Amino acid sequence: MKWLETIKVQAASGKESRVENELTALVRDVRKSPECPGLLEAVVYRIASFPGYFAIRLFWDTEYPQIRGSVVGLSLTGNLKAFGLVDHSVWIEMTKIQRGRENGQ
Repeated sequence: MKWLETIKVQAASGKESRVENELTALVRDVRKSPECPGLLEAVVYRIASFPGYFAIRLFWDTEYPQIRGSVVGLSLTGNLKAFGLVDHSVWIEMTKIQRGRENGQ
């Protein structure tokens, strides 16, 4: 089953660059980790309209989704709380439209 974790971070004022560097380093480590079976992709985003707002998305394909989040996602969430406000959520893929084709789950 395909699912994703979204970890949003609102960096404290003046820590934007530090948070961006930390997120990039954390995602590189996650991508290299052999302890993430089922992890398809890990991506860092920043919001287009305001500095200091970031998100990490972890894309998974496992037999069952981890409703409360993966060990990796929960660990990232805990580590990132030092930089500002953090929100962690899990989403299950329902329908995907790709190049004009719809794949219902």
